[in-house]
Formats: sequence, C-alpha cells, structure tokens
Amino acid sequence: MTRRYITDEIWNQLQQTMAAKGCYDVKNSREVMEAILWKLRTGAPWRDVPTEFCPWQTAFNRFNRWAEKGLWADFFLTYEAKLIRNGYSPTEATSALTSMQAELGLGQNEPLDDLAEELPPKFTWPVMRMEIRSILKSLGVKSTTAKPPPKLSRR
Repeated sequence: MTRRYITDEIWNQLQQTMAAKGCYDVKNSREVMEAILWKLRTGAPWRDVPTEFCPWQTAFNRFNRWAEKGLWADFFLTYEAKLIRNGYSPTEATSALTSMQAELGLGQNEPLDDLAEELPPKFTWPVMRMEIRSILKSLGVKSTTAKPPPKLSRR
C-alpha cells in the first residue's frame, strides 16, 4: 500500500489551480496527480511509479500535458528558490533545475549530428527529492493540514 497525500480539501484546491491553468478534470486525475506527486517526492524513475495509482505512462503523459499548460511553472520556480536558500549558487540551482526538467522529460530533444563529436560529455545533477508540502504549496494549495471541526456552542 502506497501512502497517499491528497485529501479531499487539498484536491479541491488543486482542482481550482488546474482549472485556472486549463487542465481538464477526468475521472482519474486525482490518482494521476498522486502518481506525479509520488514521483516528484521520491525522485524515482517514471517507470517505478506504483501501479496502484495509474500506469507510469499515464502519469508521464499527463505531467507533460499539464506542463504545456503551465501547471508546473510555479513548482519549478519554488524548487529553484529553495535550492538558492539552501546555499546553492544561482548557476548551480539553474543547472539542477535543468537536470530535473530533463529527467522529467520536459526538455526538447533535437539531434545535433554535426556537433555531437565536438561536445564534451553531459553531466546531470542527481535527482533531488522535494517534500510534499513544497510541491503542493507551489500548486496553490493554501493549507496541507486538516482543519479541526468547528466547536458547537452550548446554549
């Protein structure tokens, strides 16, 4: 059993952000979002996404489709700012961010046949895990803790 993070309250907030970005809601969007959050939280390869969420291809494709609509733009800005706050230089943070985007499949693959022999070997930073609160906050979730029920007044 894989841990799930999206409560009904968090999902309602995520749906508002998704709708504002033009990301349509289908019946399994919540499970797909759980899969994507699991991937971002753990830093594991897409193929390791637990099948109890959805097939990894679905999570990968939906992540990219939502990225084209701008859903993850704030996430990457938050991620970069967090790296800089933790002591990385802006150059290192940008490099790590670029590596993460490439690992997630967001980069453009253009063959460079003429230049391939002249280029030095590529270096990518290891995948850095993000805690779930940072990810959800970047997606517009205001609170990730459950609110206590209102107290009933006695008369």
